[in-house]
Amino acid sequence: MINIIKIIILGGIILAASTAMAKEINQQSNKNVKVISSEQVEFKNEREKLGVEVIEFKTKAEEKIEKHNKKRLELYKNKLIRARLIEGEKQILVTGYSSTPDQCWGNPFQTASGTRVHRGTMACPPQYPFGTKITIKNVGTFICEDRGGAIKGQHFDMWFTSRGKALAWGKRHLVATISK
Repeated sequence: MINIIKIIILGGIILAASTAMAKEINQQSNKNVKVISSEQVEFKNEREKLGVEVIEFKTKAEEKIEKHNKKRLELYKNKLIRARLIEGEKQILVTGYSSTPDQCWGNPFQTASGTRVHRGTMACPPQYPFGTKITIKNVGTFICEDRGGAIKGQHFDMWFTSRGKALAWGKRHLVATISK
């Protein structure tokens, strides 16, 4: 209970500091700056629609996860380099999943590659080695870090922070650029 209170207080302090920083930037320049969390703006094209410069902050926990994931994906680098991956644009099917026990095997927050789930995690068919980059126009760039029982052929599964967001995404046929 005490830890939760500490987290709430710390979140308030960070929010106050980031708001003060945005006001200071506004005063120093004529740019319209808005401080938001990454939960408020899910996709890159939505950020562009805002027409404002977006300042994003990463928590220490997010930085730690990112550092761990980079280190973990380094283990797959040689396999990715040797892979006979057909790079370029492809038509793919993209569905969504979240870290709910009925959608995952084992630890719902750990991927098959050993990384922690995060925005940008993609479950890919087995022919795509871990570390493969999947860029979807107006959506973002994703890294192949996970697998799934039903993920075969050109079917990819994008990780979302909640089951509701994954269901809202639905099933979409998109053009993606695949690269090492």
